[in-house]
Amino acid sequence: MKFSIVLIGMLAIVLLAASAKASADPLKNAFRQRIGNYDVEMTTEPKGPVAGSPTNILIRIAGVNGDDLVDVPITIRLVKDGEELQRTNPIIVPYGHYTHEYTFVHAGKYVMYVDLNDYSYSGETLTFTFFVNVAGPLDYLYIAAPSAAALAAGIAATLVFLKRKNKQVKLK
Repeated sequence: MKFSIVLIGMLAIVLLAASAKASADPLKNAFRQRIGNYDVEMTTEPKGPVAGSPTNILIRIAGVNGDDLVDVPITIRLVKDGEELQRTNPIIVPYGHYTHEYTFVHAGKYVMYVDLNDYSYSGETLTFTFFVNVAGPLDYLYIAAPSAAALAAGIAATLVFLKRKNKQVKLK
């Protein structure tokens, strides 16, 4: 009797969970903009793009209430120093998520425009603007070299301290 009650309870929970409304999954550590009835998020993988390495640009498009927006037409434009480097053909975004692969040739600051054709509400093109900082292959040396120097200094100081301590113990 108890087993059947537990089983019915578990089935009820599973059915309720299955019928729950699902929203487009938010992107982690993403930049977000809201214009009109649209929330657009953008992030990159890897988080810090490096020049010469392929980068995935992840885009999420949702309504302001979190609903998935299906078959939204967008165009992506990448600009550096006022020069348009890439313009995609119109893309139909299925189920609120789209991944665009791009290899940044040079380090620097890029601007990514997501032009969303708002056929549903205003009939206009809404432009979402995102900034992407791309590191050069050697830019990480500015972080790694001081960190390695600090680590080496810490190890050297520890060895000197331990050597002096051992010397004092031997004298006693």
